[in-house]
Amino acid sequence: MITLGSLLHLFLAICWGCTVFLAISGLGAILLRGSGLRRASLAMAAVAGFGVTIFCGGCLNLLHAINHPVRLCLVGAGLAGFILTRPRLPAYPCADSAPARLTTTTLSAGPARQYIAEQAAFWLATVVFVVRLAATVHTPYYQHDDDYNFYLAAPVKMDALHEYAPDPFSERRVMSSLGGNYFLQSLVLTELPLEDVQMADRASGLLLLGCVALELGAVFRLYPLQRALLTLFLLITPQLQFNLTFVDLPFALFAGLVLLAADLDTFWDHPRLQAVLLGITAAGISTLKSTYLPHGVLFLACIVLLHARYRSLRAGVETLLLAALGSLLVLAPWMIASHSASGTWFYPILGKGYQYSAYGLFPPPSGGHTVKIVAKVMLFNLPLAAVLLLEWFWCERDEQTRVLAALTAAALSASVLVGLATGGDSVRRYNYPAILAAILFLYLAAAVKANLAPSLRSLSQHWGSAVLCLCLAMYVGFNSWTHEYAMTFQCLRTSLTDFHIEPEATVLAYRAMELAIPSAPGQAPGGATDGTIATVDFPFLLDFRSHAIDIADIPGAASLPPGWPSRSDGDALAAYLLSHHLRYLALSFDSSTLPNVTLREQDELADPNTTQWIRSEAQIRLASYRQFAQLLQSRRHIYDHGDLIVLDLATPAG
Repeated sequence: MITLGSLLHLFLAICWGCTVFLAISGLGAILLRGSGLRRASLAMAAVAGFGVTIFCGGCLNLLHAINHPVRLCLVGAGLAGFILTRPRLPAYPCADSAPARLTTTTLSAGPARQYIAEQAAFWLATVVFVVRLAATVHTPYYQHDDDYNFYLAAPVKMDALHEYAPDPFSERRVMSSLGGNYFLQSLVLTELPLEDVQMADRASGLLLLGCVALELGAVFRLYPLQRALLTLFLLITPQLQFNLTFVDLPFALFAGLVLLAADLDTFWDHPRLQAVLLGITAAGISTLKSTYLPHGVLFLACIVLLHARYRSLRAGVETLLLAALGSLLVLAPWMIASHSASGTWFYPILGKGYQYSAYGLFPPPSGGHTVKIVAKVMLFNLPLAAVLLLEWFWCERDEQTRVLAALTAAALSASVLVGLATGGDSVRRYNYPAILAAILFLYLAAAVKANLAPSLRSLSQHWGSAVLCLCLAMYVGFNSWTHEYAMTFQCLRTSLTDFHIEPEATVLAYRAMELAIPSAPGQAPGGATDGTIATVDFPFLLDFRSHAIDIADIPGAASLPPGWPSRSDGDALAAYLLSHHLRYLALSFDSSTLPNVTLREQDELADPNTTQWIRSEAQIRLASYRQFAQLLQSRRHIYDHGDLIVLDLATPAG
């Protein structure tokens, strides 16, 4: 229901989201000013700022200092930096900003018609931007298997324990990301409720994307109409939001990587700063989701080759070393925490950590029919291969334009590698931000070519590329784009109302369950003595300050050595958990509802098209559910009400 209070919350949420974005930009502007850039653009400051902010978050994480006062101080410092450095705001393109070498009739029949087209395109882009920004405050949809059982709980637990807390029994804690995304979410949650958590990705990403799009048009010296179309294309293409993992912000940061590499006017006299910024931005993207690491690394490798080709071998080597140093600086604190909490510096490149395949109990995600995996991955990446061929053989071959081909080559190579590593599972979803940016920048490359050699043929190629890049972008997201636009308006309607993820009755039920769990004498919050392991529907409702609670989002898919005893019975599981000081087991189902819980796993195993990753997880779930069913009969119930049960693993039933 729309009320005055809900409208006020919408306004305040957008204001806080913009405040966080400006603070992040201020931190980046401080770095740029200290490195010799007198007054950088807002887009450049924001791109640099996300790397700086994620680095600060990693350091605070090691110190267990991600608390409310520190986060407020970080935002305050960023705002002060923004005010003092005054980054250059994006200029609204006008006819006077067109390249001097172009005529007013290059892209249209006359100045008046061209002006009307420019204004129409920019006003349309503005409307799309405002609607999408307002739709970022609330969402009516959370993915049950990902968001409810971990992605909502991770920032809540970070806020409660002041760190990206260890969760050795959470598969997503090991595999999903190093935690930079949760730190950005914690900045949003500093002044906003959990219902607004997606603004860390969707609002911040949208703000950054708008700034970067306008700045790219200026860097490549596009016509105002071309800048308007580039901005519009970047804003209207479907954003694949399957769950709360970051998509919009990485998409904008990949565009930011292109901006950093292509802005020769700004960085020609500051090549070392450029290399460091490329490194910290690629590393920042990698902390948001592990599958984005190959795209950033391969893009840096392509830029190193470009510098060696167009500048000198020494310049290429210097770029390589400084970019690697910048990447390591941002990644190091998060990697140290990951090794301590999950047993791997970076999954899976530097070890599998506590993930199930490390113990050899079930086949890894990359298992399965090799020919089918290769065919699926290669077929999906055909559009990217076509874009790369067009950019390489048809577009301009100067260093600046080759940056666009570098992103396409990196996205293509990384998409193949990630697709093979995941066994062909969700190829589109795990590579989407880099793929989408690479495809849409085909229009940017075509616009540059048309401007350098105006002719009827180049104009037809220019407009043809606009149609082609949009069609390819739609193809990449064809499974979802038909409802992504509808989802935007659903989110907008929800953002206008008083929205709560779960009703008050559910919140009270979880509080009642936790009251039944004993607290060990002298136990510190987050300690391991007589702790609890939870496989519940809504772990984000748990109070992590009062009890030591480990989340088992997919029970058995991640575990401490020597591994979850999936092949054994319930008693063996109880002994294993007790050996790790986990005495209490919280469940969201009982013996009567357990058969219904296992139906999905049985369906997945019966489907011949199921990837090995999903098949292994289904087998793991079924094994753990079998053990839970035995424990429900053999262990004492210290709480049993509705669909919430807590077992005392150390005490037999009766």
